[in-house]
Amino acid sequence: MQRLPLHLLALSLMSLSLAAIPAEPEDTLFAGVEREGDVFHLHARLSTSLSRCQAWHYLTDYEAAVNLPGVIRSTAARVDERTVQVERVADERILFLRIRLRSLLEFTEFPMERLHFTQLAGDSRAFTGEWRIVQDSTGSTLEFSGDWQPDSVIPLFIIDYFAAHDLETRFREVRRLAETYKQTHALACSV
Repeated sequence: MQRLPLHLLALSLMSLSLAAIPAEPEDTLFAGVEREGDVFHLHARLSTSLSRCQAWHYLTDYEAAVNLPGVIRSTAARVDERTVQVERVADERILFLRIRLRSLLEFTEFPMERLHFTQLAGDSRAFTGEWRIVQDSTGSTLEFSGDWQPDSVIPLFIIDYFAAHDLETRFREVRRLAETYKQTHALACSV
């Protein structure tokens, strides 16, 4: 049975450390999705109080993804100085279905600037994307873009609905957890 790939966004987000603190103002978050054929183009931008260094450590804390809702396992293995492979397992809920999803992602690191990933194996036909860190006057802005091609027996119009309604919630959680990460990992960076 083919599996619903909404997990792939969660899988890329799973490289993040998670806990609970209040969210920032609504205007500091943008998340959107457009579909072109069977490819979903995902975009998000969220402001944080993290310095560039703190944001980098947050995004590359791959195994901390188990703190994300639904993530059961996230195991990272360094391939070389700039490459990390991350195996993730997550449970997703769509309508009344509970689906176990697996993915093997390869991250290429460009320290303190960006993180590119591509799915090597998993429950979608394709998933690639990138996180960028932009320093600003109050901290940093995390920008995400990705292309996801599902491999699912669930009709695309249902995936459209859940992607559009779930994307902002997931990125709101990413931002909230970034702020928690800053509080719990203050010594990781001197800035």
